[in-house]
Amino acid sequence: MSSFNPNARLQTKEGICEYLGGISPATYDAWQARGLVPGAVQGTTRYDVRQHDRVLDQTTGIATSRKLSPLEQWEAENARAA
Repeated sequence: MSSFNPNARLQTKEGICEYLGGISPATYDAWQARGLVPGAVQGTTRYDVRQHDRVLDQTTGIATSRKLSPLEQWEAENARAA
């Protein structure tokens, strides 16, 4: 059974690992420590798919077509602290 739910914005750790290509939770933790992925939404154990997409787009140099809202900008700036 798949851990990733394509209808849910917030995923379990297993689900976000599957979304990121089937990486292991240990690989995810290593990527988070290096700042490559944002980690869980602060105060939860859920992972925001859209936030991961934004961080990966920025990391890989893919330009986004819209400007981030003030909340999204704050989330992006504070994601590593979560």
